[in-house]
Amino acid sequence: MAVITPQVSRAMIDGAKLPKIARRTRGPLDDRPPVELRDTDPQTLVAGSGLIVAAENVPAQTREDIVNCTLFAQLAASGAVPDAKKVVEWYEHYFHWLRTLGWVQSEQEFQDYRFSGQHAEAHKAVEKVLVALLGPQAAALVVVQAALAGLHEMAENSPWLTVFERQSRLEKSARFQVATAQVGGGGLLETALAAFDLRAKSTFTQVLFFKFSSSSTKLKYAAGRATIYEAALASERARIAERLAEYRRQMVGEVTLAPLPGPATRGLRRKGPAAPRKFKPGDVLLEL
Repeated sequence: MAVITPQVSRAMIDGAKLPKIARRTRGPLDDRPPVELRDTDPQTLVAGSGLIVAAENVPAQTREDIVNCTLFAQLAASGAVPDAKKVVEWYEHYFHWLRTLGWVQSEQEFQDYRFSGQHAEAHKAVEKVLVALLGPQAAALVVVQAALAGLHEMAENSPWLTVFERQSRLEKSARFQVATAQVGGGGLLETALAAFDLRAKSTFTQVLFFKFSSSSTKLKYAAGRATIYEAALASERARIAERLAEYRRQMVGEVTLAPLPGPATRGLRRKGPAAPRKFKPGDVLLEL
């Protein structure tokens, strides 16, 4: 992989072609209070067509970097490949932009998902892919499973699923990603990235939770480990966030969000006991 200098990276970020923002007449584009990213406790966030999963003790700055990098890569890929049906080309640009932003990844090669039976659900396939990648005892995997259970319990028109579905689905096809982070032995940060390409013969209304048959649906995935090159990203964090700001306001303006539970809560989450602070299935945050 060629070395990308800070100057080149900065020029590429500034020059990235992002999709045009559709101006809506429905309400102002006021941004909501930002999600509180924590240095402790597990968190799962929805960022466009991606689920971002952080196990406990993953630094808040790392969580923000993963969210911003993956969302920027999504937008830059969509700007380069506006035709949502060209999934392969879209993913080529998506991975390219992650590398440009300072990610070092293992080979990302798509392969067919092998069905274990005649029927399956996408979220079960996600779990199976991550188990093979991370191992069944991985801390991040536990958070993924709890987050998927929480999303499954939510209504179809909940803010979380509304944003995720809108950004990932196109009638008979969908593309979505799952990025995880956990602190492993010796305090080293371990990240993993899985990308999915789902294509069906008929139109479906959900991505993660619709049931499909192996004869009518094709599922491809690419999964590998990744690290974030801190030195390459550090000087560009503010520039990336600046380019994303207007898109965040627009995406939030497109969704009817539930009222905040209270002034002390900066994220949107289901009500639950305040202590002990453990991850609950409904504790899924929205970050755009």
